Amino acid sequence: MGSIEGLNRKSPGMRRHWVALLIVGLLASSTASAITIGQPDYRSGDWFEYDGWTAAVFAEYEAEMAAESEDYERLNLTEDVPMRLTFEDNENINLGGQDTNCRVSVVEHSVNMTVHFTPNSTEYTNDTMTLNVTTNIKVWMPIGASAFEKRVETITLESWFSGGGEDNYIESRLITEELIERDGLWPSGIEVGNEWDFAETITRTTISEERINRALWNETSRLTENIARQITWTAVEEVDIAVGEFNDENVATIRMDQQIVGETRTSTNWYHEEGYLVKSQHFVNGTLTLSATLTDHEYSASNVVSTIVTSNGLPAPSILATITLLAMAAISRSKSE
Repeated sequence: MGSIEGLNRKSPGMRRHWVALLIVGLLASSTASAITIGQPDYRSGDWFEYDGWTAAVFAEYEAEMAAESEDYERLNLTEDVPMRLTFEDNENINLGGQDTNCRVSVVEHSVNMTVHFTPNSTEYTNDTMTLNVTTNIKVWMPIGASAFEKRVETITLESWFSGGGEDNYIESRLITEELIERDGLWPSGIEVGNEWDFAETITRTTISEERINRALWNETSRLTENIARQITWTAVEEVDIAVGEFNDENVATIRMDQQIVGETRTSTNWYHEEGYLVKSQHFVNGTLTLSATLTDHEYSASNVVSTIVTSNGLPAPSILATITLLAMAAISRSKSE
């Protein structure tokens, strides 16, 4: 006898039983398809490229030039190198007094711009000046049991112009070194609805340097400070995000909101289930200051590995916390420079 006919001939109680089983089956299928973000398995040579950083840096300098010079006319983008995160060979460095094997990642980005002033308002040739902003962020993330992490961020501003029969080349460099000790729960697998936080203690040294016409670098300031802060994360929802150079590919992600307690900066980040960043938006006082989306990548791991757990029971922080905490720093510090 056919299954439908057989079901129709069963008692009402039996039919309710079968309906309940069908509903449970559908719910189980739905649950099985939900995204769970694991810790990524980055390897030397992996890279991820994002758009959006150039637009953010350009907007910062456009606003700054307009505020500083009444003769400013416009800013043109001449050339840019998209923001790329690259994983290099592992290195052993001293962290927290111990020799620690670390996964090394480097963030690189540069943008070249031409500043145009009102004709005949300056002594510059063609009333123009060239600006080049380069950002380099190197991160050492321990492999295994360690609460520490190290970052060195270098932002270089180059400006050159001709006038009065000579060429002038001025460079400013801002170097920020951070040693971070982190203590907080990082879920072994992240799903929608998860909320967690962790504390960071940061020892930060900031060095400003400058030089003219490629002379020796002159240190103009140095500041060392200790910072304690609390960071909260919330996994909000599953969202399909359009990626690629032409936004022609949709990938499933989990949207996560990040807040540094007591600060006006917030971030919304979308992560692939394999753990890498797909899209990031950053806000200051609720105003969008940066939106960046994955355009291309090379991720060699064929399977997601289980989360590495530290000796005190806390999952080792992954790259999930790296770009998002540094993105606005690179832009805001380049502006102050």
